[in-house]
Amino acid sequence: MLQYARPLQRVIEELQRLPGIGPKSAQRLAFFVLRMGADYARSLGEAISELPEAIGRCGV
Repeated sequence: MLQYARPLQRVIEELQRLPGIGPKSAQRLAFFVLRMGADYARSLGEAISELPEAIGRCGV
C-alpha cells in the first residue's frame, strides 16, 4: 500500500477499521473527504464524535 502524509494515512487506517471497508475503499473515502473541504471534514468529524454521547446502546 502507498504511504501518504501522516494525517491522510491516519484517516485511511481508521476508516479501514469500519466493517466492510478495505484499503481501497478507505482511500476513496479519505480522498472524498479531502476533496469536500475543511467544512465538510469538520462537520463529519463532529457528527461522528457526538454519536456515542447522543445515542446509548439498547440494553435489550
